[in-house]
Amino acid sequence: MSPKPDPTTTLRVQLNPHAGTFDLCNTTTGDGWYGLQFFLRCGNKEFRPQRLKSSHHQQGKTTWQVELAAGLQVYFEAAPSPAGSGILLSSRLVNRSRRAFQFTSYGLAAAHGAKGPQLHQTGLPVFAHAENLRFEELPVSRQTYPFIRPLPEVGRWFGRQGIGPIPVMALGRLDQDRWLIDGAASQDNATASWHLALPSQSDRMLDYCSEYVWNGQSRETLAAGQNMTLESCLYLIANAPPDQLYEPYLAELTAIYGRRFAGTTSRLATEPVYCTWNYGIYTNITEEACLQRIKLAGQLQNGGIFQLDHGYQPPHTPHSSWGYLDAYYPDTTHTWDTARFPGGPRRIVRESRRHGLTPAIWWTPRMDINGPVAADHPDWIAVNRHGQPIEHVGDLYLDYSVPAVRDFIQRTIRTIVHDWGFAGIKLDFFSWAFDAPDLVYRRGGTSVQWRRWLLGMIRRELGPRGYFLYCVSCPLGNPFLALDGCDSFRAGTDIDRGHWTTHVANCSWFLASFPACGRRTWFTNMDSFMGAPDFPAHERRFRCAMGYLTSGMMEFSGPLEQLDQGALRDYRRLCQRCDQGGNALVPDRQSFFGRPLPAILLRPHAANSLTRRRFGLQATVGLFNWQTRPQALSVALDTLNRKGSRLRAQDFWTNRPVALANGVLTAHLPPRHHLLVDIL
Repeated sequence: MSPKPDPTTTLRVQLNPHAGTFDLCNTTTGDGWYGLQFFLRCGNKEFRPQRLKSSHHQQGKTTWQVELAAGLQVYFEAAPSPAGSGILLSSRLVNRSRRAFQFTSYGLAAAHGAKGPQLHQTGLPVFAHAENLRFEELPVSRQTYPFIRPLPEVGRWFGRQGIGPIPVMALGRLDQDRWLIDGAASQDNATASWHLALPSQSDRMLDYCSEYVWNGQSRETLAAGQNMTLESCLYLIANAPPDQLYEPYLAELTAIYGRRFAGTTSRLATEPVYCTWNYGIYTNITEEACLQRIKLAGQLQNGGIFQLDHGYQPPHTPHSSWGYLDAYYPDTTHTWDTARFPGGPRRIVRESRRHGLTPAIWWTPRMDINGPVAADHPDWIAVNRHGQPIEHVGDLYLDYSVPAVRDFIQRTIRTIVHDWGFAGIKLDFFSWAFDAPDLVYRRGGTSVQWRRWLLGMIRRELGPRGYFLYCVSCPLGNPFLALDGCDSFRAGTDIDRGHWTTHVANCSWFLASFPACGRRTWFTNMDSFMGAPDFPAHERRFRCAMGYLTSGMMEFSGPLEQLDQGALRDYRRLCQRCDQGGNALVPDRQSFFGRPLPAILLRPHAANSLTRRRFGLQATVGLFNWQTRPQALSVALDTLNRKGSRLRAQDFWTNRPVALANGVLTAHLPPRHHLLVDIL
């Protein structure tokens, strides 16, 4: 749903020749970014332009050139963004000198004395970034909130936790649905980060700097006579409520990349997934239990995917029992535990397909610190700038710049896909190989480039109809990873045994990302729902309702053969309604400014959606009581009430009528209960 054209959001370029700066602003309201100045850093040394060298305006585009040092120039082009809601800023660094230049990062910051970002409205300045819902410096990770918060009292960097966050910084004013949005329009070599602090000048909204950094390569060298294309940026002004904050940005990315995003053609739009891991199962799986669950999942899902998770490896050696890639080295003859899986991988594949399911498997490229790969090939192991192995809680990772590593990785994937016959992969425990801040690649390149190689290679081997789940360290929704072939990303912590406290923690991470994703980019994965046999029915349905309303990937788990008939009916009903990837709205504004657990969720069903065509439903609405005491909740459905229509409501789970009072849905809910309602 692209925003309607609005003259108050139109941006124009204004050049300041003598200062070497430029403004991106709305000339009617005065909102925008003022005094932006390019910088190039090399350690503690910084290059900034002193003056504008040349400029040109033609057919809506503005181009200009600045000089940073003798022979070192930056060429800019500012053009209307493809979807027409802002400015697309592109730049190229050119070295016309006779010597090489080395630099560590580049970006844009307000020049000394400039106003920087401006919103000419009253109210406390606030900002929104995906990292506001999770702090991570692996192996330490925790939930944090609110998503929209006042400026940090002490200057802080955002976007340096890895490649996971949505690369957007949004600035606003409390209680004003108007936003300055600065986001990456590409992610080919470097990742976007932002530095925010309270203003050092009275006329500034804040001190602000955007910076693009290389991870895995501490310095970039631009040889004499060479030029380099830098990452492009989107600058937008949006009039939108918090739950549609990313809409203009996503509309622009869709206009730029379109069907290159994996979610646009993903089978997850209509196919549910059963995973063998959660709700107390873990590695305690056998071929017999899997075949029983394959049969049940085939009956309940009427198609979809069977995902064999970690636990198929032999248990007697550390480097296999913990699911290390060492189990595939030096060949795959000892990858499977034939005592528990006598039929090996081909029987799981064969039986899955016999019951109408697509077979998928869990896989990781992490190494055991005491495993055979580290012993035989220390030159394969990723290292830091001191030459020491990158370690993460006992795991080692591979250096993808080494050709022999890429050959080994590709051989294992080809074995899984082409020899064994699996058509899907859950990629797990791998992200620290790219996110470690002091990582150095022996043969050059950056983390963005080598992660792109890994993901792209797996997608090519799986083919366009394969299933590809990206897990660990990406619960923040970076859409660019969907360009490399991922159908879905993990949007919360592991659900583990699924107790209520874990469910709450799991849901605390994905408020920012699930309204921003879907068929346009990729599908959120909040981890499995359904549950364990001893779960109270109201808690099981609560989690299932949250999963359905996110409109993300529909994943189930648990010992199916032990679930009662009520649970199995719920499973079947959700699978019948698997029509994922549409809009997910959060009318509960308070969840953006406080604890990020929405009490109200709304999933509209588009006119051409399978749900609208098959069931005649306009929307599905959920009211959720996360509290430890009873709570009355209500939501007005006037936005759904088309002229002359009369809304009717029915319970999602039972089809029983639900009363609406003048178009208002109200529920008196006990603790940990919900109401899920279809609107006709």
